[in-house]
Amino acid sequence: MRLRLSSVGGLTLAICVLVVEDDPLVRFVAVQVLADAGFETIEAGDAAQALDVLRGSGRIDVLFTDVRMPGRMNGFELALVAQRKWPKLRVIITSAYFDQSDLPTGTDFLHKPWTAPELLRRVNPAAA
Repeated sequence: MRLRLSSVGGLTLAICVLVVEDDPLVRFVAVQVLADAGFETIEAGDAAQALDVLRGSGRIDVLFTDVRMPGRMNGFELALVAQRKWPKLRVIITSAYFDQSDLPTGTDFLHKPWTAPELLRRVNPAAA
């Protein structure tokens, strides 16, 4: 799968994906799959960390988040807050416990357990 690039101020940059997952092994696999495909990746273990990253980064293109996470905010709530504050941000939600009918408007869904090709197919179009 070919990585799509974004252009900012005449510079071509790799698409940056924020991976939000509380399970360290699942997060590691997602980050590795995306990085091996040429995506820039940043990781967070919960919604609070993800919001800190979003506030501090000038360039997150895609938010890839699990639903069930520790803390006061789940992935659905994170998606809603992120979409409100960063309307150009593309959001992909992943879960083994929910389905597409539960999704916040304007988000994409990837059912767990996902495969590397499935993840890349979702992230690449989402970054367009």
